[in-house]
Amino acid sequence: MNSRSPGHGMTRRNTEPNINTYLFGPGSATKGEQLAYIDKEIMRTEDGIVKLVLQRAFLKRRRNSFSPAVNLPTELLALIFEYTCLPIYSEFDDVCDGDINYRIGGENLGLSVGMGAVTPIFLGSICSKWRHVSQGASRLWSTLILRINNRHAEEQASLLRSWLIRSALRPLSIRIVEDDNSEQEEDDDDWGIDVTPRSIIEVLAAHSHQWHTIDFFLPSSWNHTLSRIKHKLPMLTKATLRIAEGSPSIARVSAFSLAPQLREVRLVGYSIANVVLPRSQLQCLHEEYFGLQDCLDALHLCTDLRTCQFEQVYGAAQPFFALPVRHDILESLELLLEDSRNLDALLEAMTLPSLKELVLSLSDEGSLLQPIIPLIQRSGCKLQRVHLVGDMPSEDKLISLLREVPMLKVLMLINPTTESGGKVTQTLLNLLNPSKLATGTPPREFDGQGDNQPGLSRQEMCLVPLLEKLEYQGATGFTSHDFVEFLVSRWRLGISDLEDVQTTSELPGPSAQIDDSASMPSFSADTSSASDVLSESPQGKRLSPRIRSEMLMPLRRVQLRSVIVTTTKKIKFDRGDAKVVLSLMQEGMHLDFLDDPNAD
Repeated sequence: MNSRSPGHGMTRRNTEPNINTYLFGPGSATKGEQLAYIDKEIMRTEDGIVKLVLQRAFLKRRRNSFSPAVNLPTELLALIFEYTCLPIYSEFDDVCDGDINYRIGGENLGLSVGMGAVTPIFLGSICSKWRHVSQGASRLWSTLILRINNRHAEEQASLLRSWLIRSALRPLSIRIVEDDNSEQEEDDDDWGIDVTPRSIIEVLAAHSHQWHTIDFFLPSSWNHTLSRIKHKLPMLTKATLRIAEGSPSIARVSAFSLAPQLREVRLVGYSIANVVLPRSQLQCLHEEYFGLQDCLDALHLCTDLRTCQFEQVYGAAQPFFALPVRHDILESLELLLEDSRNLDALLEAMTLPSLKELVLSLSDEGSLLQPIIPLIQRSGCKLQRVHLVGDMPSEDKLISLLREVPMLKVLMLINPTTESGGKVTQTLLNLLNPSKLATGTPPREFDGQGDNQPGLSRQEMCLVPLLEKLEYQGATGFTSHDFVEFLVSRWRLGISDLEDVQTTSELPGPSAQIDDSASMPSFSADTSSASDVLSESPQGKRLSPRIRSEMLMPLRRVQLRSVIVTTTKKIKFDRGDAKVVLSLMQEGMHLDFLDDPNAD
């Protein structure tokens, strides 16, 4: 049954109504008239839609104006944006390499500010107020990571130009990531043709006077542009220079030779001899993928170095003969080697009297300690941090090392293959435990065969009395109860009653206190007889005058504040010892007992 819709004069039906009847009524109209009328109606409808959209936008802005987020002061909103644009990792962290799953708005045409952060471009797309604030906050535009895309390099350069203009005159932190999905033809690879676009570096070079921290790979096509910035780097402080992987690299880099503020340099694939730098002013040098001789060359050429790291040094095919190098200022040395070949010759060539931190990592089963002890003795350095990664040395060699470093504060011994190499037993624990030495109880497995030294004197000092952090991964040969006694002794008793010398602490935590209610025996150093006692080691061996003088220095009480132990199987404590461990943690001691997930 048909029914009529009120007000329309149209019959409700299942078929599409006749448009001519709707527009022109029952009368007839020519085809031209109909088309003209239809076009007119379309324009009128579109105008109405535009007006409705504008009205909708106006109403939404009015509605949003009541939101507290929009009514925040501009300065406060800009500060919030700065935290929003902060990446999880710094611009030098390699976690930014490879595939990155950015948050929404995290990347625009390859430009980002780091992992886990949104870009100011995304913030400006939210609303007009945010766009006004983000574009006016120059700090938001002072950091960027650009993943070059060869196909879209021109679009990237245009966006990069706008980005850098908004940074005003702020110091820039820039990282350029090589195109890992190169579109170049295989023929180009075969002929070694560099297809890296120059448009990106042209834009960057125009702002070289703002460069503060850079991380660039250096294709040969950029050589000409980089040659023009040699005298235009007044703010450059940190630089990472990488060999280009997808194209030929610059054989010799000289663009950074006149950077008056440059203090920290990282070279990946380049040697110090292939990069012209203001070497005399460098304080931190990190090199990767180069030869043994380059290590010594760096120490010889960079006379003001404080920190030096050599990573993935490749060994020499022939026997390595090195000329001695003495560096009086270097405080931190880090060596990460694939194997131990020529390690002895390398360290034997070094004399480092100011060395405070030593990091050594070996991938093979070579000796970690054999060249270290002569280095310490020859240099007369006062090591405070030792970090060893590799096959664990025997316990007696480890004890010999600890006797040479009485000022040690941080000790990290990491054996990636937990079950291999040497292990820590009760012998070393007792030598580290002041209460064991104070009672005159010889350590377990101690044979008492020292030179007229069958037992331990009450005034003997424990090894590394200033130790504040201990991290160990490897095999063990002590009981959980003895380990708890060691922890209690180093946390609650301290090592000395003398507090005349102020020594700095590297780990936060409460100051050391003696717990009079503790069941462990008290211990104090008797300085009247200490010089006689400390002339010999716990096993009757003569100590060097340097070590004796350092051990006789008045010391404040020092707590072992952090202990992390990883073994093949997690250490289990009985109920009483577990309560003691929990009590130590409640008092502020940081304790972690882990099991190696890679152990069989």
